[in-house]
Amino acid sequence: MSEVEIFGMIGTNRAIFSTFFLCGVLMPLAVVIIAYLFRNFSSAVRGATMVSALIGVVMLAFFSMTSQNAFFMMLSSLSSMAGEGSEVALRMLSSANMPIGETITAPAWMTALSIVQIVINLCLTVYVFLFAEWDKN
Repeated sequence: MSEVEIFGMIGTNRAIFSTFFLCGVLMPLAVVIIAYLFRNFSSAVRGATMVSALIGVVMLAFFSMTSQNAFFMMLSSLSSMAGEGSEVALRMLSSANMPIGETITAPAWMTALSIVQIVINLCLTVYVFLFAEWDKN
């Protein structure tokens, strides 16, 4: 990988964080808004919409975990480039206090946090579609 390709990795890095934003913020917000709009429909319609939303949550979970893995694969590539003498990669990793010439893996807490977020989103989806009482008397 050349120094020119590093700039492509920087663009990919931005896309990864955009995916995390979609998964962590916009998806739960969309689920709540859709559940509110569908609150007066029959249980069958709400249930079908809930299943669709659950599939969306699971798919976004796969996308976010893939993005996370891609990010650390890119860091490992940069680390190996720096170990092979790339000045640009060496400066980038040195400024971030990252290891040079080593494989960089995601910390365990990051994976655990992603799994907790997925579970929360799944529970939220089931709750807002089936059990939430939207109208106060």
